[in-house]
Amino acid sequence: MSPSRPSAVREILHVLWVWIKGQILLWLTATVLYVIGFAIAQTPLWAALAVLCGIASAVPHFGGIIGLVLVLVFGFVGSSGDAMVLTKALAVWVLVQAIQGFVIEPRLLGRKLGLSSWIVLLGGIVGGFVAGPIGMLVATPVIAVAVVIWRRLRER
Repeated sequence: MSPSRPSAVREILHVLWVWIKGQILLWLTATVLYVIGFAIAQTPLWAALAVLCGIASAVPHFGGIIGLVLVLVFGFVGSSGDAMVLTKALAVWVLVQAIQGFVIEPRLLGRKLGLSSWIVLLGGIVGGFVAGPIGMLVATPVIAVAVVIWRRLRER
């Protein structure tokens, strides 16, 4: 082992820290997308709704559900039940969820963690099947730690 190479524990802690920073970046990106989308769609109380949906997105995988409830409540109450306003707000929510879940998250986390974006995406799906919501939540960091351990074992 090279003297300049960090220990396995340090490398694992680094990978977990990178994952946390990636989650924060995802949260900020989602908030910006919500701000832009709700403003364009002229959703009532769009700024407050965008910030609340952005904050909710900080909770991996479950934040989207919280955001959906917020969109339905704000859209219905803020527009007095206007179906067109509610439809546009829901369209923004769906679009942001799709962009975040299928494009930004796999690419951003995959790149930062040294994983293929497909591995991140499939890992979340498999994690959900194996361990439900908790499995979806921890799939990416578990895969990243497993890769660190695998590399270390392969070098021996």
